[in-house]
Amino acid sequence: MKVRRSIWRDASLTPRIMGIDARGYFPILIALYYPRKWTFAAALLAIVGFYLMEKKGYTLPVLMRAIRHALRGTVVHGRAWWHHRRFYE
Repeated sequence: MKVRRSIWRDASLTPRIMGIDARGYFPILIALYYPRKWTFAAALLAIVGFYLMEKKGYTLPVLMRAIRHALRGTVVHGRAWWHHRRFYE
């Protein structure tokens, strides 16, 4: 008996085009909207940047989270200030 593979197993995978995350090709759409040599060069440079970033282990959402963490700082308060002072009375 042949066991079928579920199609839902691949539902959460990110689409890839030539081994690069498909979201990395978004600059090409911008370059097609405004077709100049420098926009295609910038789009190609962005795609190479996304490729190198992915080789280091970052994806686009992970990079955005890392940038947000760097801008926010290391201390993140999970509660408001008035909850922290509650036990000092």
